[in-house]
Amino acid sequence: MATEASEVTEARRLRVWALAQALKAHGYAVEVAESDPLLAVPAVFGSPVVVRCDRRAVCGGELWFAFSGGGAIAPADDAHLHEVVVAVKGKLAAQADG
Repeated sequence: MATEASEVTEARRLRVWALAQALKAHGYAVEVAESDPLLAVPAVFGSPVVVRCDRRAVCGGELWFAFSGGGAIAPADDAHLHEVVVAVKGKLAAQADG
């Protein structure tokens, strides 16, 4: 029987996978970490944009996407996936502008 922790980790991985597919549909190269529920989108300039999927304590422990190093983006559900894609695109554009 799976533990709650492994079920949460699996849910986090599934949400990262869904985000990766959405970003790929927009033409972005995406690298998904196997060991950790996060993905990286290589940038033309600077570091890749890294997005994590973690529980957010201030939201009752629900899963949220956030930029690595902080900066919550949106809940990790299908209804908010577009917002996360827009946020990642915006961060990449900001890095490209220098």
